[in-house]
Amino acid sequence: MYELQRIKEYRTDWVFIIDLTVELGKQKCLVILGVSQQYLESTVFPEKRGLKHHDVQLLALEIMDSTRGELIEQKLCELTDMVGCPIQIIADHGSDLEKGIKLYSSKHPSVIYTYDVTHAMALLLKHELATSEKYQSFIQKCNQCRHQLQQTELSFISPPSQLNVLDVVILMLKS
Repeated sequence: MYELQRIKEYRTDWVFIIDLTVELGKQKCLVILGVSQQYLESTVFPEKRGLKHHDVQLLALEIMDSTRGELIEQKLCELTDMVGCPIQIIADHGSDLEKGIKLYSSKHPSVIYTYDVTHAMALLLKHELATSEKYQSFIQKCNQCRHQLQQTELSFISPPSQLNVLDVVILMLKS
């Protein structure tokens, strides 16, 4: 709550990182993180590393009943009024996000829309692993383990579901 309510610095060098969660019932959660170009150049790039959680700021977190492109654009415009116009927006090619970013970019033509390459890499990896017996065995063992730990005091150490394995791969690629 603190991060959401804390007043953010108004900047002209934000890089927004945007994603939607999987459905939570009939809703999705829009998450917008931000990092300044100045911080990237002074801290992240010299260390030759990727972003870490402490590098980014939570700029917006919104539970949405609909994620139509027009609503994504509206949220981006509202955020721009509060923290400034980004120089770049990084997101996957989800249709709603892509439409919203393109609508936003039509009003802010200097903003660069960048495809989140980790999604592309994870999809390539998933395609490669789909025929791997070793990977399929790993998935099967994860499912068995999850079922054994379900409803026990050790459930917090359960492996991810098969649907979330791709998310784990994405997180590994981002680390």
